[in-house]
Amino acid sequence: MTTAWLLDPTTREMLRTKAELVEGLVERGIDERPPADGKLKARVERRRGWYRRVEDAVLDLTNTLPAGAEDYEARQLFVFLTELRRAIDEDGKATDGGGGVQLAAMKMADVARRMERRLQHAALENSDEAARYVFAQLDSVGVTEIARLLGVSTKTVGAWRAGKPVKQKVERVKLVAQLVSYLRYAMTPTGLLMWFDNAAGALGERSPLQLLDESVRGAWEPLVTYARGGRGQLAG
Repeated sequence: MTTAWLLDPTTREMLRTKAELVEGLVERGIDERPPADGKLKARVERRRGWYRRVEDAVLDLTNTLPAGAEDYEARQLFVFLTELRRAIDEDGKATDGGGGVQLAAMKMADVARRMERRLQHAALENSDEAARYVFAQLDSVGVTEIARLLGVSTKTVGAWRAGKPVKQKVERVKLVAQLVSYLRYAMTPTGLLMWFDNAAGALGERSPLQLLDESVRGAWEPLVTYARGGRGQLAG
């Protein structure tokens, strides 16, 4: 898979926005209301109109990919788009409430979500963008707490916020940003801070912050696994 295009911030942000649009359309745009007596045909027509909007969004997303770029998720979107169209065609004969449509839509939403997250994570490989992301997601958190999280002084945090390049604690900044990206949907900024401070059995009764302080390189795999595994609860 060609990934150099991921490094271009303009293309990456355009793709991320379009992936979010696809996700929103297939997750929230589907008409799941059971058809009234004799109204199944009307629901099929509504779903076909919805499908055309989804198809246009997928085409818009894939057409934004640079020429020659190969992307697994983009190919999967087309596979499930075909599956969705066929399910809608069968909807008029469905006896299960058109469950095939919901299933195909769920698959597409999952692919679009993975694509959006991959694009976000690619952005966070740049330490300056990673720092900005942390500041944006923890905008209600005091500078002292952010400095503690990133392992730098409050003066350094102030300099980074003012636009100075991130030249120290680079790997830590990137790791913290990745972890925040996994947890932000389920937690408030205060909850995120508590997650970093809370000891967990999965981490040998240590907190994520302790692992970061000991060795960022050694902390990367266990902390990413912990965050991605839905272990963002405060229970260890």
